[in-house]
Amino acid sequence: MTPGGRSRLLARLDAAIPAASSPVEAACLQAERAGLLARLGRFNEAADAIAQLRARHPTGQSPALTVWMCLAEGMLDHYRSQAASARDRIRRAYALSTAGRLRPLIALSAAWLAHMDYVYDDLPGLARHVAEAWQEAEPEHHAARGRAALVAAQAYHWGRRLDRAKPWYQRAHEHATAEGDDSTLSALLKNRAWISGNQARMASIFGEQLFPDDAAAVRQAQLSAESSEHFDAHVGRMSLRSLGPLMRAQLLLAQGRCAEALPELESHLAQSLREGGDYMMPVLHSDIAWCHTLLGEPDKALASARAAEASFVPDCEEEDRAAAHGRLRQVFAALKLEAQASAHAEQAAAQLKTLQEEQARLVSLLDAALKQVVV
Repeated sequence: MTPGGRSRLLARLDAAIPAASSPVEAACLQAERAGLLARLGRFNEAADAIAQLRARHPTGQSPALTVWMCLAEGMLDHYRSQAASARDRIRRAYALSTAGRLRPLIALSAAWLAHMDYVYDDLPGLARHVAEAWQEAEPEHHAARGRAALVAAQAYHWGRRLDRAKPWYQRAHEHATAEGDDSTLSALLKNRAWISGNQARMASIFGEQLFPDDAAAVRQAQLSAESSEHFDAHVGRMSLRSLGPLMRAQLLLAQGRCAEALPELESHLAQSLREGGDYMMPVLHSDIAWCHTLLGEPDKALASARAAEASFVPDCEEEDRAAAHGRLRQVFAALKLEAQASAHAEQAAAQLKTLQEEQARLVSLLDAALKQVVV
């Protein structure tokens, strides 16, 4: 953590815990604090806090505390290693809060379950849980509404409907600011820049007819990426620190500035992999291959292209698959390897078709779900 930098929500929780009216209330606040530490990337502290709570408070002592513990453990699993167990823990929190009719925790658990649905591409679940979180949360329940709004904003933005995303980004910002939740504000900056950057990357691969290339949007994404890094440093957020530099590198490449992009991409490959980003390896290696191609280094370009081909994993998303195959088509075409270029062109077209269908489907699902909710 940088000197003087501190999360406002963490400071508020630190003040609230000793002032709690009961040991159980204090424990719930401590569990909330552990979840926040996980979101800030302070994983060892979060794990220690959860272990201490488990030792002091047996399971079943309080339904609310059990829910908070599940949420904290889910956040730790997710932000530390993106483990599949995170979603299971959040689902358990949602089920327990629903069974106990704990409405504030239903709202919060539904919001985080929508977050997990976004990560795992459960489009119907995402739409349903965003709407439920917003409906169940009181207007002043900033944690639940802020997270639900952020998921809705990202989903619309990913679905290429920035016009519908912008009001949700604004709501997310307002609720996170009111909560003092600097981690969510950081996520808003980072994720908005990431989606904008991905769309700029797709435009550079597939052309402006499919993905309109807006120079102002690229520059705004670049500023947002830089802002998110400065903001993280200020509040001491240490999780997923490689995303900022990688976003910047991809945006530089989208502008044709390959000499600047290449060292950024190469230097952050290992860190991204340590943070659970194995699914990003194909697109990163293919971007590196394209940089070498543009710099007139065919041997290095071919080696990186082969590394990209070897790094596809089952959970690589359609967008990244489409981008990687599209880049590899460009690389192999430039290297005069027409058979390989044609093979990747076919795969890119298939993945792109699936992607566009999923984007349209998500927008439709969200529209239908949110029509039932008073915004």
